[in-house]
Amino acid sequence: MIKVGMIGAGVMGGVHAAAYGRLSNAQLTTICDLRPEKAQKLAGPGVKVVTDYHEILQDPEIDVVDVCLPTYLHKEVVLAAAAAGKHVFCEKPIALSVEDAEVMVQACKQAGVKLGIGQVVRFFPDYAKAKDLLASGRIGEPKVVRTSRGGAFPIWPEDKWYADYSKSGGPIVDLIIHDFDWLLWLFGPVKRVFAKSVSKQEQVGQEPLAHALVTLRFENGIIAHLEGSWAQPQGTPFSTSFEIAGTKGLYEYSKEQAMPLVLRTAQGEERAKSVPESPLALEPYTAQLKAFMEAIIHNSDVPVPGQEAINALQVALAACQSAKTGEVVWLGGGQND
Repeated sequence: MIKVGMIGAGVMGGVHAAAYGRLSNAQLTTICDLRPEKAQKLAGPGVKVVTDYHEILQDPEIDVVDVCLPTYLHKEVVLAAAAAGKHVFCEKPIALSVEDAEVMVQACKQAGVKLGIGQVVRFFPDYAKAKDLLASGRIGEPKVVRTSRGGAFPIWPEDKWYADYSKSGGPIVDLIIHDFDWLLWLFGPVKRVFAKSVSKQEQVGQEPLAHALVTLRFENGIIAHLEGSWAQPQGTPFSTSFEIAGTKGLYEYSKEQAMPLVLRTAQGEERAKSVPESPLALEPYTAQLKAFMEAIIHNSDVPVPGQEAINALQVALAACQSAKTGEVVWLGGGQND
């Protein structure tokens, strides 16, 4: 049984804590958060609560450190965990700069520990099915892809860190990176990136409204159009969709057309809630953590290694640069169309 110490008891900490309750190959033993009352809400029987993450690193019984902290805090904790000889599962995005991400990957490699990144969209059934469908050739040769992901601005953190793009990276780095990773997984390297974005703050102190459009051309010629939004009114359901058009057919998915989970009680009806980073229920998070633990048990490759997370981050940062300059950004392969 792999023993896990989790750092961060926010929204994603809650998602991960619930997932560990469904795993048979891992046990959550400690939760760290500066607000012990939040950690205590997630702690099941026998789970220890601490406020200093170094207690997790110093615990010889803990095998894995699960980092569910805001993005700008990832590097410090991942490096410390690697130095302590702990395997690391880190939520996405891996970091806010390629340089920081490379340092994190190298530190884990040198320490001989595994590093997995939580690009969970690969584990959502309709997104995972696309991989098999493309391999089967049922829709022919893929040519054009469209993805959409978004909802209201994430206001739940007490310190509003999402509104500080130096800490979150904004919707391109924090939100659309899910689709960047998925598309890289399906189609390989990106050749060029072009993006447009808008961020508007209605009143001082309010969260900014943010929306971005990104166009990718892959080295194999496929073109993808991606949309990501934090501009919907508060209370708007989070939604995702995609289309993959091939020479023989079209594969499409829309959360709005999918059958939702509905809880009906004497108090009324409630639709199942999902975290803003993902379109479905929590089961994919369980699947990704299970796969990471199996990689440790069998000493095999992790499902989303650090280098693949870096590749997605490079595309996201290129999109940010393009949105800022209004120019196409080329990634490898030169500027030959």
